[in-house]
Amino acid sequence: MEPFKNLFNKKIAEKIALAISHNCFFENVCFDKKSFLKNIEAELSPLELKQRVHFLAEKLYKNLPKDFTLAIPILLGSVKKNEQDNVGLSGMALWPLTHYISLYGLDDFDRSLSALKEMTKEFTSEFAVRPFIVKDQKKVLNVFRKWLEDDNEHVRRLVSESSRPLLPWGLKLNEVAKNPRLTSFILEKLKDDPSAYVRKSVANHLNDHSKNHPEYVYKTLLKWHLHKNKTPETEWVIKHASRTLIKKGFKKAFIFHGIEQAKIVVGHQKILTKKVIVGESLRVSLVVKNLSPKEAKIILDHEVHLLRANGSHNIKVFKGKKLTLAAGEELAINLAVPLKVVTTRVYYSGKHFWNLLVNGESDSPLPFNLESR
Repeated sequence: MEPFKNLFNKKIAEKIALAISHNCFFENVCFDKKSFLKNIEAELSPLELKQRVHFLAEKLYKNLPKDFTLAIPILLGSVKKNEQDNVGLSGMALWPLTHYISLYGLDDFDRSLSALKEMTKEFTSEFAVRPFIVKDQKKVLNVFRKWLEDDNEHVRRLVSESSRPLLPWGLKLNEVAKNPRLTSFILEKLKDDPSAYVRKSVANHLNDHSKNHPEYVYKTLLKWHLHKNKTPETEWVIKHASRTLIKKGFKKAFIFHGIEQAKIVVGHQKILTKKVIVGESLRVSLVVKNLSPKEAKIILDHEVHLLRANGSHNIKVFKGKKLTLAAGEELAINLAVPLKVVTTRVYYSGKHFWNLLVNGESDSPLPFNLESR
């Protein structure tokens, strides 16, 4: 699979230059296309993804009018206007433009946020809005109160996504991370949004908070869970937002998944693959039995204790499966835990451990050996 960074290449730079030039009646006065594209392929080649986006934004700055009030209409005019527009920009091609605004528009809040609102309809402005939140949180949150009522789902989703405390790849919002109540009005408003795209952002936003404020998130979800007018849309958000609580064994959160306390015993646990090669799967067999006098729902997750370079272990939780066992029912289960090669994790050869999580309760770890190819 081709690296994601390669999406930002000479071809996309030419597309950006064409769209911007198309909005300039006097091309060399408002945008120097030739200068923008000079040596573009060679200069992009050694850069990683976000570096390429930043580089293109800086190239825009060098070749657009330095007066931000003149540059913004040119950029906005370059956004795709309708399905018949073959020149206007959409998708990833807009990322350098939104980044340009985050770099050079911080002294012009109103004009910048208005532009980002329009651009997000074609490509998310979630990363570009965050520097504005850092600079003047109160002002941006007041703007968000208006955007919550917008007819466009991309704008409503932007409100939730751009204010997530731990947005991947995004500038950290320390104040929001410390105080989840700052964005509670956003989540309350959008939890029943008609768009699944928006509701997923709400769930991810709350899930971010659960890593630092588990009790707050639990109480928020419980309030929604017990509300007499709870909708199926909110029910989905509750389950998706509580996934980290479940992974961490936060027992009170299991109620959101229909899990009640039950007497479950696990036996005959056995590692079937005592030696695993990185890229293959760890295979385990076990038996679970419901000793409760009534039917029980169970969440079976598992932990792998991954060996670190210093000899200690780092626990990684893997999602398993949900089961329903009748009173007294016993079930034999085979599990496969893929130990795939991923860029965010380094595997070290040596002794690792695996253990089961039954409704958040950790069982005794079993050893296995992992070897790199």
